[in-house]
Parts: sequence; C-alpha cells; structure tokens
Amino acid sequence: MVEYDKRLQGAGDGIHAAFMQKAAAQFRSQFVPCFEDDIRRGKSWGYATACNAVSREAGGQEGVEACKAMAARVAQLHGTLALRVDPKALSLFASSFGRHPQSKTCRNGTISIAEFCRDEGKALGVLKSQSLALLVNGFSKWAQRSETREGTEAVAREVGSRADRRVQLSDFTTQNLANLVNGFGKWPEEEWSRQATGAIADEVLRRDHRARLSDFNHQDLANLVNGFGKCPEEKVFRQATVAIAGEVLRLDRRARLSGFTQQELANMVHGFSKWPQEAAS
Repeated sequence: MVEYDKRLQGAGDGIHAAFMQKAAAQFRSQFVPCFEDDIRRGKSWGYATACNAVSREAGGQEGVEACKAMAARVAQLHGTLALRVDPKALSLFASSFGRHPQSKTCRNGTISIAEFCRDEGKALGVLKSQSLALLVNGFSKWAQRSETREGTEAVAREVGSRADRRVQLSDFTTQNLANLVNGFGKWPEEEWSRQATGAIADEVLRRDHRARLSDFNHQDLANLVNGFGKCPEEKVFRQATVAIAGEVLRLDRRARLSGFTQQELANMVHGFSKWPQEAAS
C-alpha cells in the first residue's frame, strides 16, 4: 500500500484519493483484526506505515475510520504484548492518531502509547530523532491530559540524556530538532520541558558556531523561535534566538526572506518580540 501511495501521489488527486480510500477500507476490514497476532509475528511496523498512509487527507472518511479502528486496538495493548511492538511503530501510530484530535478513540490510543513511554522509558533508547519527534507531536495534540504530559516528559528525559553524550545532539536532523521544540512548547511551564528545549537551544548555538544554521529551512527556524519565545527568561533561549535572528538577517541581505510564508514570518516576529532589547532581533 505504502509503495503504491507514493507512486500515485503524482497521478492526480482523484486517482490517488480513490486508491487510498479503497486501501483504507481493506486495511480496516482485513488487516486490523489480525493486529495482535501479527505483533507476535514481529510485523507491527507494517501496520504503522499503513495507518500513517491512510490517515492522511487522501484517505478521506475511510482513512479516518481505519485510523480509529487501529487506535482502538492500540488502546487495548498491555503487558508483554505491548513490549513486543516495534517502538518506532508506536511513534508512527502516535503521529497518525494525532491527525484526528477530535476523536476520543484516537485520543485513547495515543494515551496508551504515552503510558507505555512513561512506564517503559528505556524503550525510547532505540529510537532515532524522527521517532522521538513524532511521539511528542502526537502527544501534544492532547496536551491537557496527564498521561500525554508524562509520556512527553519521558521523551524529554531521553533527549536530555542524549545531550550529555560526547556527540550530544549532533545526529538529530534540523527538522526533528525544530519539531521537538514545537512539541515541548505545549508544556512551557514544566521544568523538564525547559531543560530539554534548553539542550536543543545549546545544539542550535553549536551549529551556529560551525556556520550551519543555513541547514535549517524557513519553517524550522520559525518553529524554533516560536518555541524559544515561550520561556524568554531563559538565557540560552535568548542566545539561540539571537543566533537565528542573525541567520534571518543574512537571508534578508540575499533577498531570500520571500521564501517564508506569512505565518512563518508572523511566528518569527512574535518570537523576536520577546527580546526587544537585542539588536540582532
């Protein structure tokens, strides 16, 4: 399904949507009921990639229903069976369920994943930065729930632990750094959120010193500034924002600010306004 999804994305919206909706119905009726058995066979990743594909806009209502059916199954996972699910599959499930924040079923599936992260934090150690960011993104759609807050705290601890390594966060992609800041920003009052975001701000400063802020795209820069601006009293957030402001000035001199969307520029201005005394911003 995923392979055909990618192939048909360039074939026209109607053809792509028709295929995805038919695939979603088939996935829901034929595969979702076998989820638990396939976990035992080590095949949970295929379910996550299929759910991710059908839960997007092209999947339509059939995709929504398939995603909800998958979330209902995930919500029922407990004990040793939950431990047999590929951790990166849980990340992709959380991201998929988060596309439907009005669904109580998707909420419950995400809560189950958050509880797993809270209780089995060591499992996060095998995940790459993209999977960590997907978890936080999914959890942030229900930020008012204590379970998703606690699950995100577990991810924040993992980020902090990796920041203490010799390589620090150098293996995190620019997009995932920005997405983590964006997600952690839903809990700006929490000390663990500020500490994890501070570790990312330190990484931004290291990349600035190596003249690598140009690696960040416009949306990433806007998300970073917006996230750092939620705790303006933190020195490292101010320093990282000033560094980003310098990069924006360089873009302006090269007439490249036109690449920002209006929303990205608005987020930038709002973030920079938290430090009006800084000349660079």
